[in-house]
Amino acid sequence: MKIVFIGFDIGGTKTSVIVGNEKLEILEKVTFQTNPEKGFKNFLERLLRKAKDIVKGYGIDAIGVSIGGPLDAEKGVIFNPPHLPWGEVNLKGVLEKIFKCPVKVEHDAKACALAEWKYGAGRGCKNMIFLTLGTGLGAGLIIDGKLYRGATGFAGEVGHIRVAEKGPIVYGKEGSWESFCSGKGIAKLAHFMFPEIFEENVTTKEIADQAFKGNKYAIEVLKESGKYLGIGIAILIDIFNPDAIVLGNLSWRLPQIWLEKAFEVVEKEALSNSRKVCRIVRSELKDRLGDIAALLIAQFAWKNIEY
Repeated sequence: MKIVFIGFDIGGTKTSVIVGNEKLEILEKVTFQTNPEKGFKNFLERLLRKAKDIVKGYGIDAIGVSIGGPLDAEKGVIFNPPHLPWGEVNLKGVLEKIFKCPVKVEHDAKACALAEWKYGAGRGCKNMIFLTLGTGLGAGLIIDGKLYRGATGFAGEVGHIRVAEKGPIVYGKEGSWESFCSGKGIAKLAHFMFPEIFEENVTTKEIADQAFKGNKYAIEVLKESGKYLGIGIAILIDIFNPDAIVLGNLSWRLPQIWLEKAFEVVEKEALSNSRKVCRIVRSELKDRLGDIAALLIAQFAWKNIEY
């Protein structure tokens, strides 16, 4: 009998519903705008419509949810994530009641870290860090061959670290690493640096497009962001001494100058002995990463195993 999983990859901008098999091969997929400002009830209605459209003909054995934190993975409860301001929501309880199958909810950074560690750029690593570099900025930590959660499960909220006294404000904290190096942050940084050039509603995609065309202001924005990306990576290298740091979404979408600046700073800032053994690489799974991560969490739910 075929084993079938559903993965929900829920981001601040887009959400994907993925149907996959036991080998984590993708059978069906649909993506739609999250529109978190419309509230959780509206989002859930749209999520269920999309799910029911693509799971017809499949018996669902388990569901995995990959979503931004803060959250309690054991209970499956999210606590008002900055980019999904829905308050406290028991996602696990809601989805188990509807689908009548095991459900596991995991922080997106941790889910993606596990996926890259098992199937991507982190294969063979004992100590690895994954940086989401998406709408927000979080980290998944693999330490001594095991996912690290911390005392209360909130380990990896690296975007909250303040890296500058002054800077753009994303999610209420001026000068945070997320404010300089996330999808939302780079757009805010552009307006912060050049308010006469970039309007308040400019997007990071527009900044990237302008930089690809040689716009000097857009290039300066990416260099500044890259500088802070490098500062943060160097700090992680010094603290954790990892085998690898794997970079997510923006690392393959932005012009090369962004990572070039980051690497330049890392070489200056990180301890040389730790830097020598640490590979800093882009995700191997790339656009499949969120899909594989969500299906992997579903597989864990089905097998009822800890990881």
